This record gives sequence, structure tokens and C-alpha cells, in this order.
Amino acid sequence: MPSDSVKRSAGITVSAIVAILGSIASILFGVLMILTGVVRPASPLPNEPVSPIPPVVVLSIMATFYCAFGAWGIASAVGLLRLKHWARLCFVIFAGLLAFFSLCTVAGSAIAAFVVPATTPLPENMPQGLLTGVFVFATLISLMCLAIAIWWLVYFNGATVKVAFAGEADVAASRPRQFPLAVSIIAWLLIAGSAMAAIQMLFTNPLFIFGFVLRGLAASLFMAIFAAVGLTAGIGMLKKRADAHSLAVAYCGFGILNAVSVVLPGSFARMQDVIRETQGSQAPALPANAMNSFMVLGVVIGLVVSSAMLWLLIKSRKPFLEACRLTVE
Repeated sequence: MPSDSVKRSAGITVSAIVAILGSIASILFGVLMILTGVVRPASPLPNEPVSPIPPVVVLSIMATFYCAFGAWGIASAVGLLRLKHWARLCFVIFAGLLAFFSLCTVAGSAIAAFVVPATTPLPENMPQGLLTGVFVFATLISLMCLAIAIWWLVYFNGATVKVAFAGEADVAASRPRQFPLAVSIIAWLLIAGSAMAAIQMLFTNPLFIFGFVLRGLAASLFMAIFAAVGLTAGIGMLKKRADAHSLAVAYCGFGILNAVSVVLPGSFARMQDVIRETQGSQAPALPANAMNSFMVLGVVIGLVVSSAMLWLLIKSRKPFLEACRLTVE
């Protein structure tokens, strides 16, 4: 059992409070999106851009994400206050996700702060520095979230803090060995991504694959296959199937090759066409230099995510296969 000197340290308590406050804000933001979808007119306004995906679908997906993320944060914070081993692991996972999304937001906001005001005409009644100020504020908030994420990653992996959860860790260690945590996380990410792909399949969005653009039935069919493969790999790994792990490796490898395909001749121009089509026919055109900056950022993020997942899968393959073997026995 943990000693009294490490029980409920100030860092653990503060972390739980921060997580609860942030989770409440996330849930409220999700509820706000739901209310926005309810009060939003069914038909678009006369001058409103026409989006190929109904706004209510986008709002519903985002609201579900924010509410689920908030519920997970509150449950983890309560478990942390009770010194549960699984809660410490949740905070490590949460910190990693927060660090990644914060870095993406910092990069996107920094690019937007310099590119968008200089290339996008503003309304006459809007001060020139207002848009830049909004992006700078978003960057500062993201940097603060990044600092919290780094603190949690260091703090909850420290030897002193691990001692506080030693009792729960000993109980967990006495249970039958499970597959690696990284594989479990990737499995759920594949399942969530497949669900989003299945929703996107219902709409006629152009799709950029290996430097070429698919539209209509071909795009929907590819998204259906993409969703089926991701769902099969995710569920299969949760059920400790060795072939599902190989399928997930191939899935991530495909994502890396697709991101790298942007270097093929003409791919960048075709990707710009896809973005313009996705914006809708009545949407204002995004300046070329602004579009290029965000495209490069998107490609880099996709490449980093797919590469990180592939590396974790390869690193965890041996213990995962061992867990599969023990399950069969």
C-alpha cells in the first residue's frame, strides 16, 4: 500500500481539478453545439455557403466527441483522486493526445495569424488587427494546454508518483496479462476513425488517394472499404487476433504512402481542387498561399500520426502476439 507521504499529493489534486474544469468546459461546448444544431434553420440562408456535408451532421459528430472526451476526463479525475492505477494511465494517454492536438492547433493558428489577415479581405467594419488577435489568443491557449500536457507526461511517469499508485499497480500486475496499452489505444482510434469514414461515405465528397481524385460512387466505395478495414483491424486487435495486428500495420502503411504521394507531379494542384470542391460552390475562395500552408500542415500531421501509430504497432507486436498466444492456451 502507498505510504501517507505520497497519498493525494498536491500535484495529483491539482491535476484532477484542472481535468474536471477542462472536462466540464468540453461538455458545455458540446452542449452548445447541440443547441446550435437545434436552433439552426433547416435550409441555408441566401448568402450562406453550401457545404456538401449537412452542418447538423458535423455539429453532431463534434458534440459527441466533446461530450465523450469530457465524460472520460471527469471519470479519470475521480479515479485519480482515489489513486486508481488505471486513472494514472488515462492521464498519461490524455496528456499525449492533448500534447498532439495542442501542437497542431499552435501550428495552424500561427500560420493563420500571418497568412489569413494578409491574404483575406476583411469587412469594412472589422479592425485589421482583430483577426490576428484572435489567432494569437488561440495560439496562447494552445501553448498553455501544451504546457499542461508536458507537465502531466513528466509528472505521472515519475517514480515518486508511481509509488502512490503502487497498490493498484500490484493488483493489476497479478491479473492475467493483457495486450499492450498502445495497441488498445490504436484499436479504439481505428474504430472511431472507421465510424467517421462510414458517415463520410454517405456524402458525395471528392477523395484524394495517391495523387488522384475519386468522386461519386468510386469515392463512396473506397470509403466503405477503408471503414471496413479499419473496423476489422480495431475490433480484431481488441479480440487478440494476430492477423488483425498485421492488417492495422498495413492500414498505417497505406496512410503514410498516401501522405507522401503529395510529392507526385500534379498532386498538389489536384489536392487544391479537392479542397475547393469540399468548401462548396458558394464558399469564398481561399487564397492560394494560405491554402498551400494549411495543406502542408495537414499532410505533415497525417504523416506524423500514421508514422507514430505504425511505430507503436511494430514495437508492441511481440508482447501482443504473446498475449494472443496466452489467450488461445
